[in-house]
Amino acid sequence: MFERKSHKRTVMLSWNGRNSWLVEVVSAVNHRHDAETMGRVSRSGIINGLMGIRHRFLVVASFLYLIVANLIWIARDNRPPYWDMADKQIGAIKIHDAVANSGFRAVTSIPFLTGSYPPFYHSILAASYGLFGKTIDAAQWANLPAIALLFFATYGSGKAVLKPFAAATAAVIVNFYPLLLWLSRETLIDYWLTSFVTLAIWLLIRTNEFSDRKSSVVFGLVCGLGLLTKWTFVFYVVLPALWLARKNIKNAAIAASVSVGISAYWYVFAVPAMLRLLSINTAQSIAEGDPNRFSVEAVTFYIRALEGSQLFLPLFVAFIAGLVLLLFNFNKTWIPVLLWLAGGWLGLMLFQNKDPRYTAPLLPAVALITAQLFQRKQSLVAVLMPVLLVQHYLVSFGIPQLPQAVVLAKGGEGSISYDWNLYTQRYFGWGPPANEDWKVEHVLDSVTSTGNGFVRLGLVPDIPRFDALAFEFYITLNKLPVGVNRLVVFDERSIANNDYILVSEKDTGFEPGSYFTSDLQHINQYVTRRADTFHMIESFSLPNGDVIRLYKVEGA
Repeated sequence: MFERKSHKRTVMLSWNGRNSWLVEVVSAVNHRHDAETMGRVSRSGIINGLMGIRHRFLVVASFLYLIVANLIWIARDNRPPYWDMADKQIGAIKIHDAVANSGFRAVTSIPFLTGSYPPFYHSILAASYGLFGKTIDAAQWANLPAIALLFFATYGSGKAVLKPFAAATAAVIVNFYPLLLWLSRETLIDYWLTSFVTLAIWLLIRTNEFSDRKSSVVFGLVCGLGLLTKWTFVFYVVLPALWLARKNIKNAAIAASVSVGISAYWYVFAVPAMLRLLSINTAQSIAEGDPNRFSVEAVTFYIRALEGSQLFLPLFVAFIAGLVLLLFNFNKTWIPVLLWLAGGWLGLMLFQNKDPRYTAPLLPAVALITAQLFQRKQSLVAVLMPVLLVQHYLVSFGIPQLPQAVVLAKGGEGSISYDWNLYTQRYFGWGPPANEDWKVEHVLDSVTSTGNGFVRLGLVPDIPRFDALAFEFYITLNKLPVGVNRLVVFDERSIANNDYILVSEKDTGFEPGSYFTSDLQHINQYVTRRADTFHMIESFSLPNGDVIRLYKVEGA
């Protein structure tokens, strides 16, 4: 055996010696072929790696686009906050000032500074004031972390029921819904509430049906903060939590205890304030013509709001298509998502007062269902992204070449008509930024210029950005000695008990949502026809065209 091997080797060496050039050529060709093969494998690996994480690029690019767009929008807009937006900033200023003056001791007073709402969202605004100064821009910047949180939590929740690419697509879709685009720039609780609800659902899924105690405690912690954001938080989370708690009641009870312990910080003091708010909202809903609780009209309202105000027709059709796909390919991992939707809608039916933004925390679940379309057809993203970008520009900066709205069918009767829309470029404040002077600070400068102590300012009109809360915001911000009295019901003593009075020249046709009674015309006439008592100081126009008169009350 050994001799045979040795013989072959001798022959081969001899052959190699005579034909070494041929051996070198063959070796070089083989080496080049191997290098090219390895190069192709390497390039293929890189490409496959990039393809595997392209959904993350989609999320990051979409997030950066929205952040930059919001920063541009906020920088271009100088209008005052109004109604609920002003109310939340007022509470935030009070918290900021309390902490600035008392430090950690302010923790005992914060539960009493935000009226009928829990203080966590106001505290976020207050922190932004502390970092960037007490400006309207700083308050609006406070929503930027919530945008990141909504992307992150929607993607995390989606991976439990979808492939990574579809989950990432859901995270993009929800952040481009028209209603959430608007809320992301306003100081309203609902955007942070939406982000917290989505984060809670994701953490709930990560508890593995409450088998993981540490994850259960973290879930309870987030739920506590969610309840300190708004009490409606519980509607969206309770049914999924109860469903997943069936196999491990003990850890679920621990999570619930953590949540209750944290939220008790405010709720133990808040019952009277919450009851007052419920009474006010019920009266307001009757005035606005909202449908009754648990009625067919109420169900129709929220479906109509979903299509006409929250999604617009293209994304509503996509949601219906995704829902059909889900029903045909259903598995039980989707049960928490469906309970999220059911609990939210049923919970909100308990209240007669209705508004599309109240159901904003359901929109991530809607986006997850919509993303069923992208489970197998990832190429559909090429159709989706132009739709999202156009809708974003419509509700953020406006496209003047297009009609303000394309109404498919009229909504219900009432002071606010929520229609079935192909799209709309206007809704209570969404639309392009504006550089407008609403004269609020001008009026306050005028009535405090004499420096004669506390000033009582009577306000008849309730015009968005020229309303009682807009005035209260600047009074609180600048610590002015002014009290605002909203004059709604005709009463001679109440009218005369002011130092100054603001009256609009018109008494009908105000913006939807403005609150007036039938006494408005009588109040206007009473003031304008008594020149001996009410002396007009000046008259000026607002950006919306309304003409306002400022009167000095003689003898006050």
